[in-house]
Amino acid sequence: MAKLILMSVLILTVALPAKAARDPNPMRGLKKAILWVILFNAAYTYGVIVWVPRLGFH
Repeated sequence: MAKLILMSVLILTVALPAKAARDPNPMRGLKKAILWVILFNAAYTYGVIVWVPRLGFH
């Protein structure tokens, strides 16, 4: 489980901007990529602070 949590950062670091790059409007795609990365980082931080200790990883 811990390996999956760590690999999610690597996968989404590539996947989120790649998905946003498909937008026909470059500025809107950039805004989407930035927003998605910020939201993912917030969710990841919450997960590390709350879920990881509950799962028993220290």
